Amino acid sequence: MATGKLQVIPLGGLGEFGMNCMAVRFGDDIIVIDVGLMFPEVELLGVDIVVPDISYLIENRQKVRGIILTHGHEDHIGALPWILSELNVPVWGTEFTLAYVEDKLDEHGLLDDADLREMRPNERFKAGAFTIHPIQVTHSLVDCVALAIHTPLGVIIHTGDFKVDPTPTDNKLFDLHSFAEYGKQGVLALFQDSTNVERKGYTPSERSVRRKFDEVFSHTQRRLFISCFSSSIHRIKLAVDVAREICSEEPSGWKVRLSMVFFRAGSINRVWPRQYYSRHIA
Repeated sequence: MATGKLQVIPLGGLGEFGMNCMAVRFGDDIIVIDVGLMFPEVELLGVDIVVPDISYLIENRQKVRGIILTHGHEDHIGALPWILSELNVPVWGTEFTLAYVEDKLDEHGLLDDADLREMRPNERFKAGAFTIHPIQVTHSLVDCVALAIHTPLGVIIHTGDFKVDPTPTDNKLFDLHSFAEYGKQGVLALFQDSTNVERKGYTPSERSVRRKFDEVFSHTQRRLFISCFSSSIHRIKLAVDVAREICSEEPSGWKVRLSMVFFRAGSINRVWPRQYYSRHIA
């Protein structure tokens, strides 16, 4: 039986929206899960963004084995340029998450020196004393994972952000079987997304948006403007698909031109590298 102390050190994201960041330490090995930013409240006049205090990580920089990203929302990856400027350690993420990260690091002049490593659901990898098992989950953007972190003392589960969507538009199902298997085996601790947990009911599937889109598109006579989060590839693709279908049904009366402008912190933002965009949207 292994001995030692397993420490979980929240550096942000508890009791607040944003700035998700958690360190896990066993002996001389530390991994960091997510490095998000937070947009300031009104009392922080003149402050653009808030990032986690990583003084603990800097004090133990020789023990930090890497950063693992659960998904690509700003409150989970937004502080990465500031963290990597202090700690140049490996960064693991899924394909889409890393596409987001590459653009962000390029903007800050950090991409060439970054050690970015792609991870895939159910493909385990090691980081120091830890073995990481990414588990596919569904959320409001693509390529999201939970993490089963195997430590010398047992397994801890970090869910990342999720919604249980039984019919996701990309047909990549929430891996409930892996969660059930870990439940049977037993885990040391579960760290779970709790957004809206106090509200009754459930979040409808992303496919339910299709009915409302059909209704709105069918009654539109001229221009139609749609707004959504710039990372919501599922919803953007749905808008494109519905527009194409209507155009094909009434070719003589419709012309469809798609223009997408993304805004972040007051500036126009290109969200995906072209290669990812062309595979998943165009």
